Amino acid sequence: MMTNSTIKVYDEVLHLQVEEYMAAHRLSQEQMGVKLGRSGAAINQYLSRKYKGSVENLEKAFREFLAQEGEAVATQKQAEPYKLDEGYKPTSISEDVYQCIRFAQINRTLVMLHGDAGAGKTKAAVKYYRDNPQSTVYIRLDPSMSGLAGVGELLGTALDLPAVSSSKQMWQAIRARLRGTNKVIIVDEAQLLKRAPMDELRILPDEDEVNELPGNGVVLIGNSELYERVKKGKVTTQTYTRIGLQRAYSTMKLTNEDVKLLFPMFAGEAQSKELKLIASVCRSQHSIRTAKNIVKNAIRNEDISYEGLRTAAASTSVGRL
Repeated sequence: MMTNSTIKVYDEVLHLQVEEYMAAHRLSQEQMGVKLGRSGAAINQYLSRKYKGSVENLEKAFREFLAQEGEAVATQKQAEPYKLDEGYKPTSISEDVYQCIRFAQINRTLVMLHGDAGAGKTKAAVKYYRDNPQSTVYIRLDPSMSGLAGVGELLGTALDLPAVSSSKQMWQAIRARLRGTNKVIIVDEAQLLKRAPMDELRILPDEDEVNELPGNGVVLIGNSELYERVKKGKVTTQTYTRIGLQRAYSTMKLTNEDVKLLFPMFAGEAQSKELKLIASVCRSQHSIRTAKNIVKNAIRNEDISYEGLRTAAASTSVGRL
């Protein structure tokens, strides 16, 4: 028989808030568990008021999570009137990236897109993937997944291939899965690529002459270190000779119309001074990302005037303008 000392007390208001949050965001118990860093079983037990651990500790985690979510929503609402979102914007750079990916897919060739960080290359690549999910494979590298095994694992997962015991078997399976398809492979942060996976990727566009099957388009996206390594033969000369198209992107070439697309709150004639200021940051080594941080700080300060932007810049790597 359960004694009073072992009865677990639940915060009923919090309990209802958790249920409402999960319903509003259509989260399963497993998904809620991931967000909270707990198991789906723990969430199930809490919702059914049968939690076996410390209810107090779990409810502390819920309160912290919901408070942070509430602050994030409030920040989003504050920014909504300014239409500053992180979605795709058809700037001159991002649209060119998009079309270059299409070129790689149609012509079954190797395309290398490189240049300044924050110029819009990744946004365009993700947009292309979302527009063409059945014929596009998109992977993004990190230092721990830039070797033969890591890249093979990322591609294998994207292609829904079963796990195998060796990198050789995985790459054989990747080539077999791609053979005869019109899929284009996009590799983001490709400056991290080691020589071995670069060698595997560069041959994917090659025609299968025995079976008379075309290869697959491959797009390598990264900073300009990527192209310089290939051009100087530091990776492999065969990669350089296989490049069907290469583009170098510089934020210095962003037009005023591009900046207006990225920062619509400064598109009016009355905001020409603010536009010029933000455009100067976008075209500098600080790039679009820093310009967005400045504007976000200004919105948080409820002052996106010229002086407000200068003050907001002081909290970034730019310093006071």
